[in-house]
Amino acid sequence: MLKWIVIILVLIGGMIWLVSGQGSLPGEMVVDQGREHWEHAKLDEFKYNSNPPVSGPHDVDWIRPGIYGEVQDKYKLLHSLEHGYIVAHYNCGLQISNFQFLIFNASAHEDNGVATDSGTVKTNCALGQTLGDFAKKMTLFKIIVAPNPTIDKPIIMTAWGRMLKMDAWDEKQAEKFVKAFRNKGPEATME
Repeated sequence: MLKWIVIILVLIGGMIWLVSGQGSLPGEMVVDQGREHWEHAKLDEFKYNSNPPVSGPHDVDWIRPGIYGEVQDKYKLLHSLEHGYIVAHYNCGLQISNFQFLIFNASAHEDNGVATDSGTVKTNCALGQTLGDFAKKMTLFKIIVAPNPTIDKPIIMTAWGRMLKMDAWDEKQAEKFVKAFRNKGPEATME
């Protein structure tokens, strides 16, 4: 009898834990569309089920970790996701709900440059600076930050098969996303 009471209590506790959100992964899952390497010219014909894409056919090359001030090739970014990268896309053309925080945060820096493997790149808005600072705090290991004017939210963080959309910068959610999915792509690599 005691055995059954313990089992029931464990099950109830587990259900409460799941319902409270503690057991759920950050972001939303997107149906996997495969991971073939295609010729770049052929990729524009494929219909991806998300923007930015988080699975599907992609370029044979990938983008390396860094903070980029210019839009990066989405098919190469997709290959980076396959290797377990996290990509933080941002759209400076959209209003973000905690914009005053971002302006204060960016103005606290001596310059708007952020370090990458290839040197310093100027970000084009306070949002880019904030995401760049976050990426550096997370050691830039398998993290890419890049502007993306095609997204419908100010910030979309992506991993293979997952995305986290943000109307406001939430560092705790972003950190949870990185910890849950970084280096967990379907193709393990050493870079």
